[in-house]
Amino acid sequence: MDTQLVKHFKFPTPAHRLRKPVKICLIGVGGTGSEVLASLARIDYAIRELGHPGLHVTAWDGDVVERPNIGRQAFYPADLGHNKALVSIQRINYLYGRDWVAMPRMFIIDQEQRGYWDYDLLITSVDVAQFRADLAKCANNRHTNCLWLDTGNGESTGQVILGRLGHANENPVKLPSVFDFYPELDGMVDNNTPSCSMEEALANQDLPINRAIANVAMQLIWSLLRQGGLDYQGAFIDIRKGTQTPVNI
Repeated sequence: MDTQLVKHFKFPTPAHRLRKPVKICLIGVGGTGSEVLASLARIDYAIRELGHPGLHVTAWDGDVVERPNIGRQAFYPADLGHNKALVSIQRINYLYGRDWVAMPRMFIIDQEQRGYWDYDLLITSVDVAQFRADLAKCANNRHTNCLWLDTGNGESTGQVILGRLGHANENPVKLPSVFDFYPELDGMVDNNTPSCSMEEALANQDLPINRAIANVAMQLIWSLLRQGGLDYQGAFIDIRKGTQTPVNI
């Protein structure tokens, strides 16, 4: 953290996260998730150059790269047919000399719930509303200091919300999670039919939306680790209107 930038934030970063490796769980390495993962690699390199121990990321995804993913997501023609988590993590580990972990399967809350209580930050980049609701409800029965960064988007709009996962006494500010903002996620039915072509995929989502969402997430994480805290916990964006509205704490 740059001591010249120290100020009183509404949400100060817990001190231990400025001294120890930050353990991150990324669930979903698709449109937004692949862009978020690339951003995490850049943040990790930058903060290690500044003396921080860096990040350690575990990424989950059971899908393989298909042709409509190329260009729209952080994948290349050579990645076709390969698992999204594996190919993304392998690339980062090779380029940056890291030892991040790929889990080439879907994250099942009931089976994996012991693992994510130990993370410092859990990031969800999934397109299933019920998954968010189930995660929040399961976490509410636990005491954890893990923060939850959720990303979501539509055709040209999206939101990023950083909140608490479960209950914690570590910080005096209790950040509401995406489920606190949107309890109607519980029971919501999604239409997640895969796109069969690039034309169909781009009809459902504008090309820049995933990168725009990832940039908001990147700024939040960067502010926590570099500047020592936050005065806002996310943002709503509309790339067609060119607007970004912060979610103030």
